[in-house]
Amino acid sequence: MRTIIGLLAAVVLSNSCSNLPQPKQINANQSSVAAEVILRKSALQHGDPWKRYQRVDVAYNGEWSYLATRLQPVITDAGFRKCSKEIYEPRLKKVRQLHSGPQGEKQVIRQGRQSEATFNGVRSKSQEVKDAAALVADAYTVFLFGPSWLIQNGENFRLMEDRTLGGERCHLVAGQITPGFGAASRDDFIVWIGKESRLMKRFQFSLNGMDSTRGADVDVTFSEHWKAPDGSIWPRHFVEYIQRPVLAKAHDWRMVSLRLDGKMAR
Repeated sequence: MRTIIGLLAAVVLSNSCSNLPQPKQINANQSSVAAEVILRKSALQHGDPWKRYQRVDVAYNGEWSYLATRLQPVITDAGFRKCSKEIYEPRLKKVRQLHSGPQGEKQVIRQGRQSEATFNGVRSKSQEVKDAAALVADAYTVFLFGPSWLIQNGENFRLMEDRTLGGERCHLVAGQITPGFGAASRDDFIVWIGKESRLMKRFQFSLNGMDSTRGADVDVTFSEHWKAPDGSIWPRHFVEYIQRPVLAKAHDWRMVSLRLDGKMAR
């Protein structure tokens, strides 16, 4: 059986290095009003969902890459995380995720800095499992609520050099989240905002919440944006890549349903 080191070596040999900027070492003294304005305008373009809704129900379906499941089996948890139904209550800062897969059901409850994970009704006592569940719940909150969440919870925003993604020139806004995802004391991020659309197109972030991921960074791209009947805008297709220490596709998933404050939107 191939070892993790062997897998890493194979990836390094078969993939080029990441060409994305690394989300780290953000200088607080470089905080920019212009960067914050861009982020606020993007939040409004999306409908400012983190402030607007009391409850958002969403369902996803996706596929993990083989490499991701081997490198990070606790985070990917592919035996349980095939499909998910998730409930977000922004004003309570609460997330409940019900994942399902070939091995059964996994439930994660994350509120504030507290979290728990149960597998087929049995609560896990593993700190590593709880840290992984917390990291995933926090990250997926950003994936769904985007700039609306970041403007409320991020800090030290600054502009980086523009880049192009999917044919659209993008502002790159870097910043920090303190505390970070999961058990991290801090994480750094770069969010790509389309100059014309004002929509979040990519989110890069560090993974400091676990010993096994510290020093790594990943990115998620967002596409197939859809306007709900109330005017809010949501991405429907999500693709995640590991950027460092190796460049490899990790996860591809889609939104299959959306309910906003009890009203079916999709």
